[in-house]
Amino acid sequence: MKLIYLTTMTALAVMLAAPAIGQVMNPAKVKFNGVGLDSTYSQVVKALGKPATEEKAKPEECIGGREKSVTYPGLSIYFMDGDSRTGTTFEVKSFEITTARWIVSGAKVGDTEALVRRKFGRKYAVDSDPETGDKVWQYEMSDRDGPGTTSVRFKNGKVVSIASSYQVC
Repeated sequence: MKLIYLTTMTALAVMLAAPAIGQVMNPAKVKFNGVGLDSTYSQVVKALGKPATEEKAKPEECIGGREKSVTYPGLSIYFMDGDSRTGTTFEVKSFEITTARWIVSGAKVGDTEALVRRKFGRKYAVDSDPETGDKVWQYEMSDRDGPGTTSVRFKNGKVVSIASSYQVC
């Protein structure tokens, strides 16, 4: 009986400690309102409604196909269709959030570094924007999921933007 109790308690301790030790979220899978990288244009409109602005689709030179961007208050989304299954379905390749209206996998603009670390994990590279002085945490995607990054930008210890993007070229 003691062995079962000890084994159970050890397993529980490992499960509870795992998020503090490793990556909490997959940088390629962050979502807001059910939308994330690889979401289709129709999924975005269904989840968020009609965009405030929408660029007309134009040819893009990187992988072939077309590209377009849409905006919502505090949110910009970039789409490409060239690498979709059909070659004609626009999919999210990047997004940037700049207002607390949108919660990205448990974090939002205005949150502290400590909260982001709890939600997103400790596996990030720290950069500094020489123009603004902002601190930027870069969460790298695996080659299997990306390549790409999810970036969290801080000013005075508070989130000012969250962005996620595939490296497409």
